Amino acid sequence: MKRLALALTAAALLFALPGVVPGGTKAGGRFDSKLTKDQRILQVLNRLTFGPRPGDIEEVRRMGVEKWVDLQLHPERIPENPVLETKLKPLETLRMDPAAIIAQYPQVNPALVFRPTPLNELLSQDQIRRVMNGTAEERQAALGTLDSDKRRQVLAVIAPQQLAGTPELQKEAEAARQQQQTERQKQIRKIMPPLNDLLTQDQMDLALRGDPEQLGGLLDSFDSTKREQVAGALPPQRLAGFPELRRMGLRARQPQQVVSGDLKEGKVLRALYSNRELEEVLVDFWFNHFNVFEGKNAPPNGSLRMLLASYERDAIRPHVLGKFKDLLLATARHPAMLYYLDNWQSITPNALDAFQVGPFATGPNFSQMFGRQAKGINENYGRELMELHTLGVNGGYTQQDVIAVARCFTGWTIRQPATKPEFVFAGFMHDTGEKTVLGHKIPAGGGEQDGLQVIDILARHPSTAKFISKELAQRFVADDPPQSLVNRMAQTFTKTDGDLRAVLQTMFSSPEFFSEGAWQTKVKSPFEMVVSAVRATGGEVTDTLTLAQRIGDLGEPLYNKLEPTGYANTGEGWLNTANLLGRMNFATALGSGQIAGVKLNSSQLEGKDAAAIAREVLGRPASEQTLDALAKGLQGKEQTAKAVESLVMSSPDFQRR
Repeated sequence: MKRLALALTAAALLFALPGVVPGGTKAGGRFDSKLTKDQRILQVLNRLTFGPRPGDIEEVRRMGVEKWVDLQLHPERIPENPVLETKLKPLETLRMDPAAIIAQYPQVNPALVFRPTPLNELLSQDQIRRVMNGTAEERQAALGTLDSDKRRQVLAVIAPQQLAGTPELQKEAEAARQQQQTERQKQIRKIMPPLNDLLTQDQMDLALRGDPEQLGGLLDSFDSTKREQVAGALPPQRLAGFPELRRMGLRARQPQQVVSGDLKEGKVLRALYSNRELEEVLVDFWFNHFNVFEGKNAPPNGSLRMLLASYERDAIRPHVLGKFKDLLLATARHPAMLYYLDNWQSITPNALDAFQVGPFATGPNFSQMFGRQAKGINENYGRELMELHTLGVNGGYTQQDVIAVARCFTGWTIRQPATKPEFVFAGFMHDTGEKTVLGHKIPAGGGEQDGLQVIDILARHPSTAKFISKELAQRFVADDPPQSLVNRMAQTFTKTDGDLRAVLQTMFSSPEFFSEGAWQTKVKSPFEMVVSAVRATGGEVTDTLTLAQRIGDLGEPLYNKLEPTGYANTGEGWLNTANLLGRMNFATALGSGQIAGVKLNSSQLEGKDAAAIAREVLGRPASEQTLDALAKGLQGKEQTAKAVESLVMSSPDFQRR
């Protein structure tokens, strides 16, 4: 009951805008009121990173805010953390191209796939004709010449309707299918034995209910083969804290889940350990801006998760501090975006006509030849390109512009979608007619150049400069950033032809960024909250599975936003009592050592009072509201460093950045 009351209090404080925030200023206060020197240091750490770690404040103070920001704007000058490189090494799919992932991580382990022997390997063509199309007598005679094993195999693969009128054969075929299914289950059980085939009852109790130390001891007692079998039989959650074994087990059962896990774990590890901190914040921002949902079904034997490592690595990361036009083009051409917003199937109706007449009339249809369904022009990408990626919903485009842009991108598709997905321009799919986009006439016959011209028009449009500048200012300054700052950023965007580093420099050197109006006004997303909590406490992470799951539980499952809008860029999307309760529960679990794979070091805080511990965790003095909440939360309890840490991480002070 006390925890619920604290949560409601925290929610009230967070919802109160304007409300008092740490440091004595007001959320949404004046953008012309300067921050103190110490506040400036904390401001850059809270906005350009995923929250300060022990020693970060001293490092920025030593270097100076301006030099530190400039260095973060040039990540190529920053040596990467070798600890991060070591932790990322097992996540091999992050470094693989899509073709290799598709080949090596199928939807189902090939050893578990049962493929019955085809009839043409069991029977001659004459026998197949008699069995499949002959009279009942011919069928009986053909089957009668087979030995019992081959007869059973043939009957097991013949459809029941093929045996109509021969009830004895139907009954025999049903028995053959049941026997085949039994043999298949035995084969699967042999390849992937269940726990009760592998362990004694006492061992099963330890494996399923023992603490991590007991589970680790049990697994270490097996030879490598049995350890791998047990890992494959245990639920993945039981192997939190044993990432190599969990990965091994998933690969045996559900290979594509390894790919999904690598994506999520890699994202959390980079946020925790990378020295190139602004770059990681920007990769998160731009992936969200050009969102792709990992769960969407796609031809490469599964879902879009097979393409997302490449999408983030090749289309997003190289361009986050480059020209916006290059970023826009890289995402437009990547198979992940082409699949997600369906442009890979967008085709001029004239191309479809070619498959109804002429040389294609009696040949293979479009789907058979090109591995996709022919659906005509698809407007999905054209609409989201303007509404979400460039101009913004009020950017001045019309429905006619949406249609024209969609026509320009017909033929931007994917070669070898099921095995080696790569961008290709297919001229036969393209609408070759004249188009008009936002008042710009695009002549007929331009081919792939039509789409390139649209990219150029949108990247240089004044509405794009304003929309992108506001999105960045919302992420780094305030949910409702001052228009004067957005205008200056847009001017830089236009003057530099969309140089994102220059736009960020304009923002980070602005008085608005270092003002009371921006101080502590941003509410952390679940990803930011979870990662910043581990960073603030100096936690050592050996496995990020549970952290990624907790982020999802709080409402932000990584790479799993269905809608192209991405996750909320403002606090309104994260402010509700249920979310606050979830955050408090996470903070309690983290502080008490209940998050598998994460170990906190609170020894340096022991012996300090609550105010001092709060200052260490927050990097600044706690507000009066938080100190009062700490006093109430600790009333009648032993004041341990871990208990205080948990309460501080639950506070409104910590939920803001």
